[in-house]
Amino acid sequence: MATFAVAGVSSQAIGQSALPRKGGALTIGVVSDPVTLDPAFFSSFFEIYAQYLMHEPLLSITPDLVIEPGLASYEMKDELTYVFALRPGLTFHDGSPFDAKAAKWNFERMLDPKTGSPRRSDLGPVDAVEVMGERGFSVRFKRPFAPFPHALTNRAGLFASPAAVERLGADFATRAVGAGPFRVVSWTKNAELVLERFDGYWREGMPYLDRVTLRPMPDETVRLANLRSGTVNLVDSVPPQNFRTLQRERGLKTAEKGGVGFNAFSLNLTRAPFDDKRVRQALMCALDMEAVQRAAYFNTGQPAYGAISPPLRSTFDPNFKPYTRDPSRAKALLAETGKPAPSFEITVINSPVVIRIAEIIQAQAAEAGFKVAIRQIDGTSLISVLRGKEFDLCYSPWAGRSDPDGNMFNWFTIDGPNNFMGYRNEKVDQALKEARSAAVPGARPALYREAERLIADDAPMLFVHFDAALQCGTDELHWTQHPDGSFRLFDAWLTA
Repeated sequence: MATFAVAGVSSQAIGQSALPRKGGALTIGVVSDPVTLDPAFFSSFFEIYAQYLMHEPLLSITPDLVIEPGLASYEMKDELTYVFALRPGLTFHDGSPFDAKAAKWNFERMLDPKTGSPRRSDLGPVDAVEVMGERGFSVRFKRPFAPFPHALTNRAGLFASPAAVERLGADFATRAVGAGPFRVVSWTKNAELVLERFDGYWREGMPYLDRVTLRPMPDETVRLANLRSGTVNLVDSVPPQNFRTLQRERGLKTAEKGGVGFNAFSLNLTRAPFDDKRVRQALMCALDMEAVQRAAYFNTGQPAYGAISPPLRSTFDPNFKPYTRDPSRAKALLAETGKPAPSFEITVINSPVVIRIAEIIQAQAAEAGFKVAIRQIDGTSLISVLRGKEFDLCYSPWAGRSDPDGNMFNWFTIDGPNNFMGYRNEKVDQALKEARSAAVPGARPALYREAERLIADDAPMLFVHFDAALQCGTDELHWTQHPDGSFRLFDAWLTA
């Protein structure tokens, strides 16, 4: 069984120049308010900034995607069974024990189809969870499930206090009780989420900060103005066009790290015009992601042509580029359909970068014969629009996962919870399911690459960009950046 490591400050902490200092209050400007604080039910890309502050993953992962023991260590008993040992003395924020019974309760809550938790898909084909004493438990699968340890470093590893869920009922969504470095003090929707240090946190001497406040600031100009004035100490997302300028500004420090997720647009395959594969392929041929890279991202990150991002090194194929801009080919494909000038609407959040991408798509698609309109919505409405299929082409950002399964299975399997497109391909479905259950890890990359090839041919999603996580803080802040753009902040501290 894996042994527990002594917790320390990450060597990749930004601005690390002295010993950490305890105390202080940190204010963060974020793009959007959370929809829910319950880790079993959040789905939005914009909610990850808060979740890892309140809830601690069962297993830890480094910024370089190395899995380490966290709240628990584990070993594989056989290809179907994982055995876990929790750290001694763990508690949730309400003082209730974080023991094996609590772990079993959380697994069963996420796996229960009646709850509708999106974590059910993350956890795969679990057969049974069994308690093995106060701190030990096992998870047995119906068939091998290779991504399981990675899933427990992420959303599916964030456990809530069973006592608090039962006591608070529906109110738990606004008053979450976890085991993360900070506990909820108050949440005023669309104004601020206030958290304070949890003295029972498992990493010795951490967190260093007394308080963390998240304030939603959808307007990027407002976010940066607040950062420059010192009203906030950190912003979760820096507009690419401002990043190089901020690097040169006194009193600020920037952080850039290649992300594990992707920025993309879902095509609605359940209605015209994108129910026709030729129209979808025509759109792909009409567009140039290199132009988007230059004009919208100012050469941060890199263009995307599939779901597998560069940090997933064993699977990512740097030579995979199924489409290049060819307006003539796009026009020919549209001519085959008998409708050479199809109309569609692009649905985007009210972010200048995303709107700029939509404008580039609009202009390039028009050259191939498409008639394109743009609709703006707020970030908190995005997930409901996608789930309701109330779109033609809709912005679909994904924070990403540390295993390729997490970037593909939920999106492209027939019953996947993120299959907002209405996509159906039996071969893709089979490849992704086979990759999940591959007993030999070395067999998985070829299956993901084959699925990626088939998906590109079907064109249910317009892949745009592998974003770099671009963040900026004030000089007195020291923090560790993670490739999914989320904040852990257990090791963050303020110089003064």
